[in-house]
Amino acid sequence: MFESFKSALFAALLFITFLSHFVPYGSAASIYHDYTSSELINTPLTVQKRGLISNYAKPILSKVKNLFNGRGTYYEVGLGSCGKYDTDDELVVAVNSEQMANGGNPNVNPKCDKMVAITGQKGTTTARIVDTCPTCKRGALDMSPKVFEAVCGQLSMGVCNIDWKFI
Repeated sequence: MFESFKSALFAALLFITFLSHFVPYGSAASIYHDYTSSELINTPLTVQKRGLISNYAKPILSKVKNLFNGRGTYYEVGLGSCGKYDTDDELVVAVNSEQMANGGNPNVNPKCDKMVAITGQKGTTTARIVDTCPTCKRGALDMSPKVFEAVCGQLSMGVCNIDWKFI
C-alpha cells in the first residue's frame, strides 16, 4: 500500500510540475500538504522560477526518498551487466556504478529488471534496469535511445537533465 501511495504521490508531483509552467514567473503560491507519512508534513511551496522541476515541486521532491537527479545520456543497448541482451527499441536503462552497486556477479544484482520512473524536459516514462554505466556519476542514467527520446527529446541533444527514482 505504501508503494502505491509513493507512486501516486510521484505522479501528482509531476502533474504539479507540469501545471507550474503555466503560472506567471515571479508569482507566489503556498500549498500545504498534511500527509501522515513522515516524508511530507505541512510543506510550504513557493514559485520563484521555472525549471525542470519547478519550485512548486522541489520542496516536496527533496523529501521523497530515493529521488535522484543528474545527467541523462543514451547508449547502444546490447548485452548488459544483468546478463541479458536487449535492444535500442526497448524501454531500458543503465544505472551509474555507485547506485547499481554490483557485487561479485552483476548478473544476480537485485536491481536487475527493477523499474525506474524518469522525468526530463520532454516527458516522463518508466524503464527497466538492465545494465551498469561505469562512467556515469551518481544520479545519472544511461538510457536506451527510445527512453532518451521520450524523456529528453532528439538524440542529437546527447545529454539532458533528469530526475528519477526506483519504483
